[in-house]
Amino acid sequence: MACTGRYATATEYNNLLCAGLADPTTGVIPADVVTVIESALDLAASDIHMALAASNQCSCTMSAWGLIYAKKLNIMDAAVLQNCPCGNALRTEEAKARVAEWLNGQYELIRKSQTVLCANATGADYPAMGVTQYGGATDWNDVQIILDREARTP
Repeated sequence: MACTGRYATATEYNNLLCAGLADPTTGVIPADVVTVIESALDLAASDIHMALAASNQCSCTMSAWGLIYAKKLNIMDAAVLQNCPCGNALRTEEAKARVAEWLNGQYELIRKSQTVLCANATGADYPAMGVTQYGGATDWNDVQIILDREARTP
């Protein structure tokens, strides 16, 4: 995965926030509204890219749960940036501040490799020690032990 582009769509944004942006008769979000949402998603994605780049996760394949998590972060960050008055999620400045604080905490976990979005990866808090991983001396095990240690070391 490269650290480029948005992770979520305008429809996913609308659905997560219960925003009611789609025309009730057609179910289609107007093109001008889609453009505004996509701009906010693009800007918000930069925070995710920064956290992934800081923890050397830009070149990995994202796990299935990691992609859903990135979509959630992307949507919530975009809603704070856009200052969207629609939907149920962020109607007050206090709610927006709480979400922004939560987002910053999530980005910090990614930056410190405590949350790793890559498939088949272990984070810095993975409960293993190098000596306990020696089950059999093979080239694959040696490489895996080194990779696990690197993942645990911020």
